[in-house]
Amino acid sequence: MMNFNAHISRKNFLKGSLALTAGLLWGGPQVLAASATEYPHSPEEATGETAMHYLFDRTPIEPVQVFDNLFYIGSISVAQFVVRTSAGLIMIDSGWDEQDADYAAASMKKLGLSPADTRYILLTHGHSDHYGGAQFFKDKYAPQAKIGINIIDSNWYSVIPAQNAFSGVRPHIDIELNDRQTITLGDTSIFLVLTPGHTPGCLSMIVPVTDHGEKHHVAIWGGTGTPANLEMNYLYLSAVNYFAKYTADFQVDVEMSAHGWVDDTFARLEKLKHRRPGQPHPFVIGQKKYREYEDVFRKMAQEAIDKYKQ
Repeated sequence: MMNFNAHISRKNFLKGSLALTAGLLWGGPQVLAASATEYPHSPEEATGETAMHYLFDRTPIEPVQVFDNLFYIGSISVAQFVVRTSAGLIMIDSGWDEQDADYAAASMKKLGLSPADTRYILLTHGHSDHYGGAQFFKDKYAPQAKIGINIIDSNWYSVIPAQNAFSGVRPHIDIELNDRQTITLGDTSIFLVLTPGHTPGCLSMIVPVTDHGEKHHVAIWGGTGTPANLEMNYLYLSAVNYFAKYTADFQVDVEMSAHGWVDDTFARLEKLKHRRPGQPHPFVIGQKKYREYEDVFRKMAQEAIDKYKQ
């Protein structure tokens, strides 16, 4: 059995993370959920010790087909998205390390997908829980895949000591991902938006999906936690507003996060498992509710700004 807690020091990660660790800690300690199934209901609740508890929970989750062409795999700590197209697979984010890469491949197979069909591995940002498994996955399972990240984050983590939030293996970058870039594979195009704040080169993505043929658009906000200084929180707030222009253009009506413990993902996955014909999709929240979800990040950033201005 794989040890999903190996190679990561809580103390070192806490000391070194810019955002989803140190950045979240400004919110102060929270009481841990009474049971493993009682996760935070929104990003602003996922702070302090609560965040640390779930961020280091490497328990694998059951791989799930969420939409006709979108699959959710990974662990409680951090997940990966797999997008199926007419010309192969796109994986978004890659987990912490080789163990996550191995579990991603096993999960794909369980879902009837071939890891070797992966053509792109798109990384939202330069923290090791998102980029650490990429090179392992490519080398072991998908040699044709192209790994992509924004050049700012690639340059950023190339000079930071390989420890703390940057302890994972830094992948070789095949393609640079940029603002307002479209990654097209077969019949599917993913729209990328540069949303700095969580990290300097953080990317958010808009993914077209279908539910029994009905079209929807998923927004993946690239970095949840607010930064640990005043200037980057101004940038974070600006990025929320910038991304909102494009989510409005695409009429986004679904939000999903790689950190499923911040937004009721696991409860919704359970509802999806028991969904009956004709019942609403638990991840389709509508454009109005999606706007309210964006407002949570605005509130988080403004509260962080107010804190650091004191």
